[in-house]
Amino acid sequence: MNLRAEFTGTIYLPDKRFVARGSPVYLPDGHVIALIAWRSWSGRFSILDPSGNAIASCRPRGAFRRRYTVFAVDGSPVLDMLPGGWRPFGGMQVTLGSGRRITVRRSSVWSDRRFELYDANNRLAGRIEPTAGSFSFHPDSYAFELMVPVMSALEAIALAQALRLVVRAIRAAASG
Repeated sequence: MNLRAEFTGTIYLPDKRFVARGSPVYLPDGHVIALIAWRSWSGRFSILDPSGNAIASCRPRGAFRRRYTVFAVDGSPVLDMLPGGWRPFGGMQVTLGSGRRITVRRSSVWSDRRFELYDANNRLAGRIEPTAGSFSFHPDSYAFELMVPVMSALEAIALAQALRLVVRAIRAAASG
């Protein structure tokens, strides 16, 4: 599968297991298309092909308002995400590697794990839904459905992982 080609369909992103260094990304038929390597508690991550070769990586920047920028190994941009200052999901800015801008909104007032994506024409382009309960050991397992080809699978993986990091930071701030 070409991860850089525009994508429609569903990908599954299970949450990281405690002792594992990463997690798979797969299609509904169980075919693994990528791996996410979690680098540290700092929020760094890499996206690997199924053989374990690096495709892209993220190094968040900023102390108070973190920016999540993902670059391919050749240096080309994959994703740039800047959450809103006071309301992370209310003023989120997302620019894809293709230069397209998309809007990400939380789709539930009660859950910080359900999102909808809108294209430049404000059409619903996709949604991210949790696949595990809020009180499970792996609450950030997601199904990412793209109904309109607005991004590549690589951009979708990078977006889902960056959103995961924002949600975890919000949880950490609320509990600490």
